[in-house]
Amino acid sequence: MNFRTLLARRKVAGLCGTLIICLAIAFAADGMIAGGRKDPRLYDLLPGQSLTLTDPLPRGAERIEDLTLRPSSPRIGVRLVETFSGFWLGGMLWRAEADIPADAPPGDYSVTMHYAQNGTQTTPLQSYRLRVHPSAATVQASSLSLVQRNLGVSPYLLAACMLPLALLPMLACLALSRNIAQALRAEGYSEIFRAMASPEGQRIYFSQTTETAPVQNAVVEVLDERAEAILGRALVFAVHNGNVEAIMQAGVKIRPGVLAKPL
Repeated sequence: MNFRTLLARRKVAGLCGTLIICLAIAFAADGMIAGGRKDPRLYDLLPGQSLTLTDPLPRGAERIEDLTLRPSSPRIGVRLVETFSGFWLGGMLWRAEADIPADAPPGDYSVTMHYAQNGTQTTPLQSYRLRVHPSAATVQASSLSLVQRNLGVSPYLLAACMLPLALLPMLACLALSRNIAQALRAEGYSEIFRAMASPEGQRIYFSQTTETAPVQNAVVEVLDERAEAILGRALVFAVHNGNVEAIMQAGVKIRPGVLAKPL
């Protein structure tokens, strides 16, 4: 198999890897946008489900006994469980459990925190909306995430699953690059891996293609990646540990990735 065919295959593998990474980024972005748009105090639930509520202790409350949670419907069961210390920012937080009975009709319910002593709402206001849906399909349809709404899968889960898949085309590119280097060497070509400016002209670096190192001032032909067009010529300046250093002639400038072939 010649190096041109291998180059085409490496390009396809690279495009596949790029596509997978772009999809993973798009899935993650979809999840972040949906999370940014969602009301943090709105919960979508099904009859029979329960959830945990937590927030900082409001001003004027020091114990859990100083507070009481009031649901908008007696069907909703709520109970304060405990207070605990915040992990990141410190301070005291409370934790409560809310239960939706299995026979609760679909609709919007609310749970609001009040001071136990006088029954007034807390400062700041701590109120939560519980939106009960008739089925899992309506929960999915209400999602702000495009992925969640259409596929029923978390966009973050899809993003996490896509990233390992990107390793496959990366490994394929690595294997193909080795095969390309061998095919180029068999045809007398070498890929230029470095190009830098110098007062004498642009210096290029590539691996020698034969066991015998080229002599100083030997002519090197520089071609495009597919060896179809001649870009210019260079003269060998030095050879170090199997790597050839040459200087481009006639003011020609090239970029790494093109091919060199000693004449």
